[in-house]
Formats: sequence, structure tokens, C-alpha cells
Amino acid sequence: MADYIYIDNYAKKGKIGISLNVFDSLVTNALANIKGISLSNAHMKKNQKIRLNRPVQTTIRHGIVHIWVAVDVTKGTNLQEVTKTIQEEITNSFLIATEQVPFDVQVKVISII
Repeated sequence: MADYIYIDNYAKKGKIGISLNVFDSLVTNALANIKGISLSNAHMKKNQKIRLNRPVQTTIRHGIVHIWVAVDVTKGTNLQEVTKTIQEEITNSFLIATEQVPFDVQVKVISII
């Protein structure tokens, strides 16, 4: 498993290495922007409908950043809308920060609370 993704910089004087930790923080910040997500049961409030089941897992394989997010969703929540919102927020965050890095976002609903 790789620790860095290397991309050409705009000055064409070499390559820029982006660490796996950068992608982890981008995903964490993107999830913080979504309303209704809680990190655990103890921190859930009445208006929160999504809980992160496990920490976000980010890996780099074959030059592609793979992001895997596991969530628990409250009963009555539209699952397709929740997963789409999470994927779009992470996608926007990656495109703003690194516009030329290939990535794959997978959101898995583990259980319904």
C-alpha cells in the first residue's frame, strides 16, 4: 500500500507528493460539513440521523485513492439520499483540493438504528 500520490505540478519542474494523511483530513473535514452526522451513540442528538460506525478508511492502491465510509442510519431516513450526500461532499472536497487525483468513494450502511 502506498503512502503518497505523486502528481505533476503546474510549473513542470517535478512532482508533488500528497500524503495519505492529507486525504484522511479532507474526508474528515467533508464529513464535518454534513448536518446530522454523529461520531458515536453517546454524541447523537435528536436531530442527527447518521452515525459513523467505524473510522473512515483511506488507502492508496495503484495510484487511486480509495475511501470507505461505514455509517449507521436512523429508521425512516432515505438511504440513497444519505449515501449520495456523503459521496458528493467527499467528491467536492477532493476536487477543490486536488483536481487531478483519481479517487473512489464507497459508503456502506451497516445498520439501521
